Amino acid sequence: MSDHKHSMTGAWALNALEETERAELEAYLGENPEAAEEARSLSETAAHLAVAAGEQAPPPRAKQNIMVAIRQTRQLPPQEAAESAPAAPGVAASPAAESTSPAQPVPAPETVAEEEAEAEVVSLADYRRKQHTMRLLSAAATVLLLSTGVLTGVVMVQQNELDSTQAQLAESLHYQEMAGQILTASDAKIANLPSAEGGEVHLSYSAAEGKMILSASALPELPEDRAYELWLISDEGAAPAGMLSAAQAAGREPKMLEGSMEGVTHIGITVEPATGSEQPTTDPIVLSEL
Repeated sequence: MSDHKHSMTGAWALNALEETERAELEAYLGENPEAAEEARSLSETAAHLAVAAGEQAPPPRAKQNIMVAIRQTRQLPPQEAAESAPAAPGVAASPAAESTSPAQPVPAPETVAEEEAEAEVVSLADYRRKQHTMRLLSAAATVLLLSTGVLTGVVMVQQNELDSTQAQLAESLHYQEMAGQILTASDAKIANLPSAEGGEVHLSYSAAEGKMILSASALPELPEDRAYELWLISDEGAAPAGMLSAAQAAGREPKMLEGSMEGVTHIGITVEPATGSEQPTTDPIVLSEL
């Protein structure tokens, strides 16, 4: 009986026992320190694997071990109460009373022999050792998978940081190149343009080079559905020249424009919907002649 109870520690760790079985096993564990230690170890292992491990395929010999356990476990005896009870005088037994369940097919002897040949009967100690080894291997595989995933994540983060740094460096070099071309141009214009809402915009501009750099300073922060829009104004009207990003409006990044500036006489900035407008819908907060 003690071996039977000892074999129930795995089911106890998985909370798979009925109340009466659990009470009996816990009483047994209180009297057997070795079994109690194994039960605690199995419970901790089950808790860790439930969090860290995904679904695992059953071991290859699981089916054979189950078949062995079925053949070694004593089945319930047949119920003979209906057969031993005497029938009432003058009343014949009905066919339904004689058998209430369909007859179960009896496996052929050769089939049983084949299953027994395939199954490998192992001792309880060997079975426990194999199960413990499988648990250790499963836990080790889980740790390996997790560590591999963490390492991959670290590499990806470092690669993303490297890509971002390279992009920032390229942007910085492009800004320095544009600024140098504007400053050395014969028609270079540099000015600080005040904003009607507070703050200002620093302008560097060359029509001959077709380049313009704007650097904002202390412009008011806008709601999420609004943004600053830049306009190049000529005799034909105002043409949209792009939105200022949050970083550009806050002065953390410059706004750079390249292209033909022919006919452009003024520059303006208005507050528009965050998606931009084809024509200004508000009065400009910055307006300056070029």
